[in-house]
Amino acid sequence: MSNTFCPMPFVHLNLKHEGKVSACWRYPDKLGNYTENSLAQIWNGNQIKELRRAILNNEQPNGCRSCWDMESSGATSTRQTCQKTFSEVTEEYVKQNLNKDYNYDISNIKSVEVRFDNICNLMCRFCSPDYSSVWEQAVKKDSALSDKMVEYGTYRKADYHIKLTDKIIDEITFDLAPYLDEIMIAGGEPLYHEKHYKFLEQLQPVANRLRLSYNTNLNTLEYKGKSILDLWQNFKRLWIRISIDGDPSCYSYVRSGGDLTKIENNIVKLNASLTNASISATCTTCLYNITKFVDIIDYFNSLNVYFHTSLVQYPKALNIKLLPKHLKEKVTKDFKLWLLSNQHIDPEKYRRIEKFGSNVINYMNSEDWHDQWQSFLDYSNVLDKHHKTNLFDIYPEYKYN
Repeated sequence: MSNTFCPMPFVHLNLKHEGKVSACWRYPDKLGNYTENSLAQIWNGNQIKELRRAILNNEQPNGCRSCWDMESSGATSTRQTCQKTFSEVTEEYVKQNLNKDYNYDISNIKSVEVRFDNICNLMCRFCSPDYSSVWEQAVKKDSALSDKMVEYGTYRKADYHIKLTDKIIDEITFDLAPYLDEIMIAGGEPLYHEKHYKFLEQLQPVANRLRLSYNTNLNTLEYKGKSILDLWQNFKRLWIRISIDGDPSCYSYVRSGGDLTKIENNIVKLNASLTNASISATCTTCLYNITKFVDIIDYFNSLNVYFHTSLVQYPKALNIKLLPKHLKEKVTKDFKLWLLSNQHIDPEKYRRIEKFGSNVINYMNSEDWHDQWQSFLDYSNVLDKHHKTNLFDIYPEYKYN
């Protein structure tokens, strides 16, 4: 297998906001527009065929830069993770089944990621108007916040709100579902969206052979009288990643509007009700939680869930590579000591902490970007003014750096 092969353009379509369809959740470029074309048309459109050509010719397309950044930083990339998830989709297999013009039969699709809208109940500090309706409303009222989003390219680009269309939802439900192994569901916050519940109801006839993979803030398990547990229990498998991103000392600062008590109670309900679920808590790692890393590991363990991490690469102002050297050294030392002191815990939990934690540590230490530290302070200052908070109240270690 070539060192640039990625299975995603051969198995997956990722539906983002503003009509954009891309190759995966990390891929920022557009392969098509679902308001203009069907997913079947996009699957063999010119953009995705060009991406397939580039990957099979050992090139590194610009849209894949997130993975190259992670891999060059010693972290496991999304590309490498997907190679394991779709291990049967090898480069050799693809070449045997691919047409000369890089057309690839739609029956090969195995995974779709769906975002119904940007409707969300939270305004997380590393998020943006694209992915949160609370953020979207905030930037309309706060010009300083809006200017900062424009500066970093994280503003909503459309002048009007584009939602996932019923036509596309039906195409996934009735046309693509027979081929799919997995449907990934993100947001916004999907558990606050009416179309999400209708979508799962329509999928019930094929639920016993589908895996659902979620990113959710888990502040609710019900919407307008409908219980998500009643729908989830019928699916073959659930991968539920709960975005918590902090411990009690910083959660409300990082995830503005969230309720940690509700999450804790809902996790208890998940563990008691679901036998088909793998439940993880995610630390979306950035400068707002990296100095509390081992405390977050301990807190997640107390919730009786697996540990998982994701990396905030953009906006660059929040990237953990900006952390001062002495703090990087402390975080690294604390994590290594944690591993040495906790070898007695459940082996699978330990394995995941070692894997995902090392991913973060390796990425953080790969480059020194501390000369851009002021960009983090400036970014935080704008958010602090909006929320009437103070960065240094939560992170006094940042005051003199």
